[in-house]
Parts: sequence; structure tokens; C-alpha cells
Amino acid sequence: MTLARQLELSHAQLVDIKQALTERIKEGLESHGAEIKALPSYFGAPNREIEGRALVIDTGGTNMRAAVVELEQGRGTCVSGPVKRTLPMREGEKLSGQEFFDAQAGLAKEVAPAPGLPVGYCFSYPSENSPDRDSRLLRWTKGIDIPGVEGTLVGSSLRASLQSVGCAPGAVRVLNDTVASMLGGASVHAEVPSERTIGLIVGTGNNMAGFFDAGQSSKIPKDYRGKMAVNLESGNFAPPHLTPFDDEVDAESDNPSFQRFEKAVSGFYLPFVFAKALPNTPGFDPYAGTGQLVQLRDTGSGEARDVAAALLARSADLVAASLAGVIELYGPSEDAVGILAEGTFFWGDPAYATRVDSTLRTLLSAGHTAKVVRTDEANLIGSAVAALEP
Repeated sequence: MTLARQLELSHAQLVDIKQALTERIKEGLESHGAEIKALPSYFGAPNREIEGRALVIDTGGTNMRAAVVELEQGRGTCVSGPVKRTLPMREGEKLSGQEFFDAQAGLAKEVAPAPGLPVGYCFSYPSENSPDRDSRLLRWTKGIDIPGVEGTLVGSSLRASLQSVGCAPGAVRVLNDTVASMLGGASVHAEVPSERTIGLIVGTGNNMAGFFDAGQSSKIPKDYRGKMAVNLESGNFAPPHLTPFDDEVDAESDNPSFQRFEKAVSGFYLPFVFAKALPNTPGFDPYAGTGQLVQLRDTGSGEARDVAAALLARSADLVAASLAGVIELYGPSEDAVGILAEGTFFWGDPAYATRVDSTLRTLLSAGHTAKVVRTDEANLIGSAVAALEP
């Protein structure tokens, strides 16, 4: 069997993965310490009539951004910014926790926010929100590890740094990037029922968020009305049918046995899987990102082209299976589930979204439909929604 064939997943295997994820999500919604964290955000479905301005800061796996966003008549507009910088850690700098938050505050100052603006802080690492909508970092992922931050409240730390640079922030609300994407897309796509949406990130890392009610999760307060956005932290799912190459990447990572799904699909890790499968490919640098895989698939030749194509297709198929697993929990309806997809990998590969959509259609049970929708600056808009929500 060729290397490329070893990386392919059959329809039956994808169904196995879908069903396994559905069961793990159920476990996560009901109990603490499960493989799927299923962390309540304390944000509900967005009110499409909400208006106002907010300072938003979006800290992802590779970059940080800041903007002042205005919500008006169901639309979100950046009235200042966004400004963008590569995370200092990605450029080899060693940071303390204080310096990490100060760097984001310095970026925010560049957009000249008015005093007292509420702050939406999109923080894309596994964190547990509290009812006051601050969030405690559980662990670093995406190859980042800044000492002294795990276990602390990131919203409070950012607020202190904003004050130190003279930004005079209002209340700081923290949300995961999948939740931000979901809130942002649901607030502007009126054709999609806001509570039947899924937030999906496929970029440097991978994660999903969904809406669930107290009847589906013991973690949601019994008196909570409607559905709450839940950050699933699905990148920690350990799916069946991975390969020895995936096992090697996991074993050599800085968090062995964690984030197995993310390591099989995301932009940061996928080039390392390729390097394990074909370790002697001339000129290939796993640290240079997935653009190399797309180039090899589209313009390369021989085994390198075939393996790159197989890895990209497998990533899209795994993402489709994970989406089908969440959609199963939403139940059948005449309304399609809206998938609010974000991430440079998801949209940067011209074939990726199409592959996810076509595979997803083969995995959906009867009575379920879904559509992938795109919102420009969904994370920034969703963070503004969170900042302005009562």
C-alpha cells in the first residue's frame, strides 16, 4: 500500500469518527474532566438588534489583532483598525505573562479607543469562562507555552495591561475564537437560525463551538433560558483510525496525548505529519506552514504530491466528520445548520471548503442539512457582540 493510501479514510471509518465524537461530546456536556471539555461561555444566541461600539482584541495561534468595531442594523464595521502583529513568541521572543498581555494592550492603543469602551477579548486557547465572563487559562496549545499564565484569569490580566498603557477600558468579556466566530456569523446571517449554528476554526489550531441548553448539559445552570454557546475544545478529541505518523508527531510534541484531533488536521501540525511520512523531501520545512502542502499538491509531482494531497483531503474529511458529530446533537429540522467557518487554513486552500462540504453531505443523517457560511472579520464582530451583550 502506498503512503498516500495509508492516509485515506473510508466512509465507514469517517462514520466511526463521527459517532465517537458525538458520544464524547455528550460525556463532556455532562461531566468535568472528560476528553471533550465542553466549556460553557455564558453567552447566549446573539441579539441581532444590538448596537454600539466596542474595543476588540483577537489573540490567535499566530497573530494578534485589535480594532474598534461598531454594530449597527445587523452589521459589524471596523471603524478603527484592525491592526495586526505576529505574536512575539512566533518570532522567537521569550515572554513573561506580563509582557504577553502588555504586547496586546500596546496593539490596542494603536486603534485609539475612546475611554470606557467595553472590551471583547477573543482568546483562542482552552479556557474556562466564569459567569462574569472572565476566563481562566487551562493549558497552552498550538506550540505556545508562556510560564505563569496557566490557571490565571486572562481578562483581568489584559484589563490591567490596558490600564497601564492609558486605554481606560470598560468591562472586559472573554470568549474563545470558535464562540466569537459563531456569535459573529450568527449575528449577521439572518437566513440561519442563530441557535442552529456551529463555530468552526481550522487555522493554526482546530476547535468547534455549538449551542446547547440546560437539558443537554448539567454544566449549564438550570434556570438559564434558551441555549448557551459552549466552547467544545474538540481539538482534544482522540479519534480512531489515525496513523503511526500521527503517533510520532504527538509523541514529539510539547503536549503528548493531548489535542490528537488538532494534530491530525490543523495548519500548525499537518506539515509535521507530512515530514514523518516523507522525511527526506528536498526543501520541505515543517515550520513553514501548510502552504507548502497546497503547492506540492497543485504543482508538485510523484509521491510528495500524492502524500500532500492525501493529507489535505484527510484533514478536510476529518473536519467534516467532526461537524457531522455536532450536527447529530442538534436534531433534525427543516432549517439547515449554519457552519460559521474561520481560519487561514480553511479558507487559504482553495479546495478545502469544497471538500469539507462534499464529505459532510455524505455523513449527515436523514433530516439533517448544513451550509458553510463565511463572514468577513467574524471573530472581531463576534467579540464586539460579546462586549456589548447585557
